[in-house]
Amino acid sequence: MAKLNLETVRGMRDFMPEEKILRDEVIGKIKKVFESYGFAPLETPVLENIELLKGKGQYGDEALKLVYDFTDKGGRQVGLRYDLTVPLARVVAMNQQLPKPFKRYCIDKVWRYERPQAGRYREFYQCDVDTVGVDSPAADAEVIACANSALKAIGVEKFVFRINSRKLMNELLTDAGVPKNQIVRTLRILDKLDKLSKDEIAKELRAFLSEESTNELLELMKLSGDWYKISKTIKVCGDTQKIIEEFLNYLKSFGIKNFIIDLSLARGLDYYTGFVFEIEAGKEIGSIGSGGRYDTLVEGLIGQKVPATGISLGLERVLCVLKAKKIKTKTKVYVVPIKETAKAIEIAEELRKAGINCDLDLSGRSVGKNLEYASKMEIPFAILVGEQEIKAGKVKLRDMATGSEELLTVEKAISNLKQ
Repeated sequence: MAKLNLETVRGMRDFMPEEKILRDEVIGKIKKVFESYGFAPLETPVLENIELLKGKGQYGDEALKLVYDFTDKGGRQVGLRYDLTVPLARVVAMNQQLPKPFKRYCIDKVWRYERPQAGRYREFYQCDVDTVGVDSPAADAEVIACANSALKAIGVEKFVFRINSRKLMNELLTDAGVPKNQIVRTLRILDKLDKLSKDEIAKELRAFLSEESTNELLELMKLSGDWYKISKTIKVCGDTQKIIEEFLNYLKSFGIKNFIIDLSLARGLDYYTGFVFEIEAGKEIGSIGSGGRYDTLVEGLIGQKVPATGISLGLERVLCVLKAKKIKTKTKVYVVPIKETAKAIEIAEELRKAGINCDLDLSGRSVGKNLEYASKMEIPFAILVGEQEIKAGKVKLRDMATGSEELLTVEKAISNLKQ
């Protein structure tokens, strides 16, 4: 018999219980925060028609190379979803009667065919909130505030929001001599600043821009920090200045202080139209989230403008920051039968009905082996059920950390475990 390749597909992973428990706890906390801001859950299919994923104005040429696409058994061209935003746009386009604003969250898997590296995989989770139907910069500020609260709720403390404006960049690029039909291409190149050196960026820009324009852009990319200082060194039209300052006032109202304006932030996806943001958690980890305004994405599907904005947390990157202690099990007590399996089952069911997570031995192992197993699994308590305990109408509750034991009624044991 030929030897099977048991390795996971490149860029995909298994999650053992200790990892899965941590992931689920983090997702649960994020979900709770999302709902506290009024976002409702939405689930979309893993597969989408390829025309949607590769439509004009969706992702852009570079991102399109990363879309998992294939032909199904019926000859249909389909693809695994690249992100959770384009599927949302499809849902809104298909359900135009949805009350606006439509505020949704989605925490689910996406797929990208890119080179796996630390914190980056081909299959990974995104945690998104989006507001559809509001063109006020207050909505942009709210999704940032929601992401800020979610990160703090799970224990991430040191991070900063880098913020820029596509509208502002379009103006600055035009003033720097970038032809209108080359603005998107220029932004895609500038988006590579975290991957390429400035010399490499300059070389790509010089392929279609003048030396003067290239140098001016590289100088612009150096500007970051306080908006009011930056605005004194660049030419900004009155409307753009007004929108940015209105947005900054909303951030202040939400209590957001951990942000900078950074003109080097481009965000390479084609669908962004207004404010764009990225969440940085230090140079070692890099970006743990991103987002922005995309007012023309739904319009490209139905021909009607529907403003929208959103932000996404990358679960894998967030977990890299947390480096939290992994939990092997959610079991609180392990029931050990001493030749009294039937009675041990009854007691285990009483514990479960009382809301206590418990497991029990059904293999007939010795007491020593069972206690060793409970210790390895880091289960905090064990209950021993033997002939003597049954005669006394009690059980023996053992604290696995200290080794201390108490003879208690089941009711009293339940009370102690709940405490």
